Order: sequence, then C-alpha cells, then structure tokens
Amino acid sequence: MALSAAKRRRVMIDQSKVRRVQRLLDARTAADAVDKALDQVLFGEEVMAALQTVAGKGKRIIDVFGNLR
Repeated sequence: MALSAAKRRRVMIDQSKVRRVQRLLDARTAADAVDKALDQVLFGEEVMAALQTVAGKGKRIIDVFGNLR
C-alpha cells in the first residue's frame, strides 16, 4: 500500500469476516487484509474488462465430436 494514497477511515466491519480474510490472504493486520481484499477486487475488475475486450474474437470452435449442442 502506498502511504501517499492512504487515508485513515473509521468503519464498522464484521470481525469474523476480517479474520477469515486475514487467513485467506495471509494478512498480518486487519488493515492489510482490507488492502489485499481491495486489490483482489480491483484485479478481478481488470480481468473482466480484458475478457470483455477479447470476447467473440478468434476462430470458431469446431465440434469434431458432436458434443457441443
């Protein structure tokens, strides 16, 4: 997390969710867990935008076995 972009916030967050996210993302603190979770969401948005860009491009799939009906 870039300190220049950081801003102190006071929010109410479900502590069980924070602990779970800390374990899932190997975060040492609640702030680190939130930061990593936000990074995951933003990365997911970038992936979806890239997929939308390439959707429908490329060659058609040829069903040589007749299974794609």
